[in-house]
Amino acid sequence: MEFGILGPLQIRDDAELRAVPAAKQRVLLAALLVRRGQVVPTELLVDIIWNIHPPRSAATTLRNYVMRLRKGIGRAGERIETRAGGYLINVEAEEFDAHRFIALRDLGAEALRRGEPERARTLFDEALGLWRGPALVDVDSDALRRAEAERLTEARLDVQECRLETELMTGQHAVLFGELRSLTAAHPERERFWVQLMTALYRSGRQSEALTVYQQVRGILDEEFGVEPGAELRTVHQRILAADPELHRPAPAAAGERPSTLLITVPPFQLPPDLPDFTGRATGTADLTRRLDAGSRHAPVLAVVSGAPGTGKTALAVHAAHAARAGHPDGALFADLRGSHLDPAPPATVLRGFLLALGVAPDAVPAGLAERTALYRSLLAGRRLLVVLDDAADTGQIRPLLPADPANTVLVTARRRLADLAGAHAVHTAELPDADARDFLARAAGRARTAADPHATAALIRACEGLPLALRICAARLCARPSWSVRDLADRLTADGRLLDELHAGDLDVRCRLAGAHDALDPAAARALRLLSLADTARLLVDTAAWILGESPARTEELLEQLVDAHLLTGGRPGEYRHSPLVRPVARELSHCVDGEPDRHGALERAAHHPGALAAAAC
Repeated sequence: MEFGILGPLQIRDDAELRAVPAAKQRVLLAALLVRRGQVVPTELLVDIIWNIHPPRSAATTLRNYVMRLRKGIGRAGERIETRAGGYLINVEAEEFDAHRFIALRDLGAEALRRGEPERARTLFDEALGLWRGPALVDVDSDALRRAEAERLTEARLDVQECRLETELMTGQHAVLFGELRSLTAAHPERERFWVQLMTALYRSGRQSEALTVYQQVRGILDEEFGVEPGAELRTVHQRILAADPELHRPAPAAAGERPSTLLITVPPFQLPPDLPDFTGRATGTADLTRRLDAGSRHAPVLAVVSGAPGTGKTALAVHAAHAARAGHPDGALFADLRGSHLDPAPPATVLRGFLLALGVAPDAVPAGLAERTALYRSLLAGRRLLVVLDDAADTGQIRPLLPADPANTVLVTARRRLADLAGAHAVHTAELPDADARDFLARAAGRARTAADPHATAALIRACEGLPLALRICAARLCARPSWSVRDLADRLTADGRLLDELHAGDLDVRCRLAGAHDALDPAAARALRLLSLADTARLLVDTAAWILGESPARTEELLEQLVDAHLLTGGRPGEYRHSPLVRPVARELSHCVDGEPDRHGALERAAHHPGALAAAAC
């Protein structure tokens, strides 16, 4: 089965082409396709279909459109699913022409970087051959055309530029004049086409014509756009005036060589893949998507997703980033800042990676942090990029990574609440509600297994306390053990002392994740977390905690607030705190490993004898 948006909307079921005659249904299908595999919130679909002016009956009408679309497109209609908060279409990457186009573009760009112009040209030709006309040409949606169609059109022009570059590299300049004159007439703002036309003319012995072209483009840029020619155009003009012999020769094609005039303009797209079984978080996803797609701005949009370890911060951020792709036609940058590790990524190192992704040559990357930040912000000026900074340690780490142009968007994940990040929109991830947890397990482990014993499924969810990481581990273990029932795994989780041992699958490990969060704490806060876990109570008052720790109430409250900021305790009314799910058993284990016997014994004694404390746990 094939789905196409590179031209009129198209579905090919085996050898049969299926049309979608109703205009609103075409918009609906297109909106689902550009976010294939992702739940598209109902609110966003309503905005797209009715161009932000929906009727009062929009939700009901949308359900009718979905029903009619499913019936009207045959077997392809089975791919459309109703999910909590929206709809999705299950389409594999190779079934979607826009994805195949981008994949071929990236392969061609990589071949070009390796000095393989013939292979690059073949890949670029294959990519361009997927186009049947303007993208989404029969889809009447300003939002989709403004975002997705414009992004794809820009990408198509990028591929055309790169394909023409391969022709110049292989000495085919004499056959390019007609195509390049058409492209410069249709897209006078794309200076690369003018550079290629001047180069082709010069290599064909037509130096005066090449110089005339420069005067032509200079006049067009001044009259229509009010700007002077860019650096590359000016450089080629000077080289032609100087009769530079190097400009006569096609660029070198040996592996590892990069021609001096070659500039690959493929927009970066560094987002990790979206989770195919992402479940729940409908409100958070819709909130983030609307925020990331914000239109008129005076400063870059900035959103921060924070939450306890294992609550799915990265999954939510990546899911929302994919949903917001259409609004960021110039690409997406992604960096793991390793803020929860002992060796967070230095901003200078992250910036180097970003600059390379944006096309800066390795030897042109500045040495200093301030210089890298300045160049990074200059490159992002005038573009509309999404920058995802995952697992930030603190505000100081991310400030040099923030763009300045209002057209850009930044999405940050962090365990701590970055309250000192001015203008940030905060989103908090917590444990999944029971309904979402059941839905996730059903999707990830199989509905038949979870439906066969709903009581065991409920027990498993309770044992995991709704923590998304723990639930994913359980789903992975059930998938790896087809002979196990949900009851088998639930019994293992609830057996005495086995919970943390069972919540482990491959590199997914609840104990390890929570221990890492402890290790990233200030030493005094880490000690407080360990010793307070020894008291046999989930509820902590400041005076009780101060007594257990042997600290003043003021100092104790400061430590407790640090633990709340790290999402390892939850705050209630002023002066009242609670242990977060699954944290206490890990903290107790760490206390046995880290704290000396006198320190532990003293904390237990104080907990047992404080008037407001409950009985202490056995050592």
